[in-house]
Amino acid sequence: MTMLSHLEKKLNELGKSEIQIFAKGHYKNKYQTKVQHVAVYQNDGTKYIKPAQFVQTAHNRHRGWKGWLQRAVFKKLFGRELHPLDDVGRRIAKDINRKVNRIDTRRLMHSFTHRIKKL
Repeated sequence: MTMLSHLEKKLNELGKSEIQIFAKGHYKNKYQTKVQHVAVYQNDGTKYIKPAQFVQTAHNRHRGWKGWLQRAVFKKLFGRELHPLDDVGRRIAKDINRKVNRIDTRRLMHSFTHRIKKL
């Protein structure tokens, strides 16, 4: 296998991956409301909730995490790490957790985590 075809194979692997950020758990109420749903309501707003836009704020503050993504691509192409996107996912979840802390919903605070999905 030539070096270029090896790099192309690794890029294709990255292209078939997706970082997903989600809020885990549920509220201990009679409806067992998923924390993920509350995160969407808080971020995007509803008829009664003003949009907090904590995801957009974290994204803009960290320039879309471009530096982290660039390092992950470099590690995938030239390093030995099998899952460099995990570092990026952890960082994004951490940054969103920091921004959501202004919303006092207890379970929503520090509930964000990541997963890497193969497409």
